[in-house]
Amino acid sequence: MTCNKPQVDYSLYLVTERSLLPKGTNFLEHLELCLKGGVTLVQLREKNLDTRPFIELAKQTKAITDKYSIPLIINDRVDVALAVDAAGVHVGQDDMPLQQVRHFIGDNKIIGVSVNNVQEAAEAVNAGADYLGIGAVWFTSTKTLTKKPLGVEGVQTILQSIEGKNVPTVAIGGINMQNTPQLISKSSTSTVHLDGVAVVSAIMSSTEPEQFCKDFANVVIQYVSKSEKSSFVTGGDQKDENALIDDIIKLVPLIRQKGPLVHHITNNVVINDNANATLALGASPIMATHPEDVADLAVVNGAMVLNMGTVDETITNAMVLAAQENVRHGHPVIFDPVGAVATNLRKKVSSRFLKECEFTVIKGNSGEILGLAGKGGQSRGVDSIGSHEESIAAQAVKELALRHKCVVGMTGATDYVSDGQRVIALENGHELMASITGSGCMATTVVGCFSAVEKTDFLLATVAALTTLNIASENAANRPDVQGPGTFRSALIDELFKLSNAPESIRNAAKIRWLN
Repeated sequence: MTCNKPQVDYSLYLVTERSLLPKGTNFLEHLELCLKGGVTLVQLREKNLDTRPFIELAKQTKAITDKYSIPLIINDRVDVALAVDAAGVHVGQDDMPLQQVRHFIGDNKIIGVSVNNVQEAAEAVNAGADYLGIGAVWFTSTKTLTKKPLGVEGVQTILQSIEGKNVPTVAIGGINMQNTPQLISKSSTSTVHLDGVAVVSAIMSSTEPEQFCKDFANVVIQYVSKSEKSSFVTGGDQKDENALIDDIIKLVPLIRQKGPLVHHITNNVVINDNANATLALGASPIMATHPEDVADLAVVNGAMVLNMGTVDETITNAMVLAAQENVRHGHPVIFDPVGAVATNLRKKVSSRFLKECEFTVIKGNSGEILGLAGKGGQSRGVDSIGSHEESIAAQAVKELALRHKCVVGMTGATDYVSDGQRVIALENGHELMASITGSGCMATTVVGCFSAVEKTDFLLATVAALTTLNIASENAANRPDVQGPGTFRSALIDELFKLSNAPESIRNAAKIRWLN
C-alpha cells in the first residue's frame, strides 16, 4: 500500500495555547499572522475543551493552515483529528499508545511522540513515530513538569541515542528566540541534530506575531543549516590572521556602543577590579550573588560571568542557578574554574558545575585547563604550576571544548583558545600580569564583555578579549609612571579604556597564530 504522508518542515513548530494571547487578540487572526511570518507546522492543543467545540475550533484552524499549506497536528485527540482530517496527532507518554493511534488514523497520517529520556525515545522510534518532541528542555510556564528539565545536554543524549534512525526531532519547553541558537548548536552531534523547535508562549504571547515569527524562523533556519554542516556554531575555515585582527578591531567598539549588562558572581578579592575593567570597556557590571536576584537579572543580561574562587555552598548554588537561567534566556555563560584541581573540594565543585551547567566559554590558567582536560595540570591556590608543550596545550583546549561543546581559553605565557575545531595561539601579554591578584579573573570578565556583543562566534569573542587585555598590559607596563605591581594595576585599567576608544592600535600590536 502506498503511503502518502504529508511532507513536513519541522523548523518552527507552533503549539497553541490560547490563554497566552495578548488581551483582546483573536486566536485565528493571531494564527494567520504567525503563518505569514514563517511558522511551518501547527499543533492545536486544547486540554480543557469539550469534543464539539474542539472540533469546531479545529475546523476553523485547519481552514487557515490549509490556506498556507501548513500541516495541522492535533494534540492527543484522535477523534478530533479524524473529524477534521488533520495531518496527524501528537501524543504524550500518558496518552493513547502509538500503536493504537496508528490503528485508528492509518498509515498516511503523522504521529509525533513526546519523549523525555533515551528509553522513551527508543520505544517511540521502534513503534514507528514520525517525529519526536524532546523535552521539556527548560522549565516552562505552559505546563506543570513532573520530570526534571533535560537541558541542552539531555537533548543531546537523546539525539545520540537515535543516531542512524532518521527520525525528525524537535525540542520543546522554555524555548525562545534567544536560547534557540545555543540549543540547536550545542545539542548537535557530528551526525544528528534537531530539525526544529516547538514553541508555545514566546509566539502565542507576541504582540507582533508576523514579524516575530519571521525573525524566529530565520534564526532556526540559520542554526539548523549550520548544524547540518558542523556540530559547532563557531565553525569556519578562515585561517587568515589579518582578517581575524580586522574582526577584533571591529568588535572592540561594539561594547561601548551597546553597553551590555554583565552579571558577575565572583570572589571578593577581585570584585572591584572586575567591575572597573567592565566599565573601562564600556559595559555595565553588576555584582549580585543572591539567588533571588538571578532570575530577574537573567532576563536583561548581556552575559553571565561565574568565578568559583569562593567555594561556598550558598554561592555555588546561586552560580548553578544563574548559569541555568542565563542559558534559558539565550545569554552566554563564562566560567572561570579557579583552582579547579587544587583540592578535593574544588575538584568536586568544578565537577558539579561541568555536569549541571552549560557553559559558552571556559577560561582558566594552564594548571586549571590541563587538569580539567586530564593532561596533568596542577594548581596551588589560584596560581598555575608547571610548564606545558604547545602540542599538549592545543590538544587540551581542543578536547575540553569538544567534550563540553563550548569555547575553551587557557591563559599563560602564551594563551591557547579553541572551539573544538579551530585552535589559536595568542602571544601578547606582560609578565607583570602574574604579579597582581586576579589578573586571570579580569581576563574572564573581559571575555564576558566581548561575548555579550558577539553572540555568533565565541571563539572570536574570546580571542578578541584576551588579545585586547594582553595588549593593554603591554601598554601599561611600558608607561614611565609604572614602577611595579601597584601602579601597573591602575595603569592596566587606563590602557584598557584607551584601547576601547582607539582599537586600531591593536592592528600592529597583535600576535596571533593559527595552530589548526
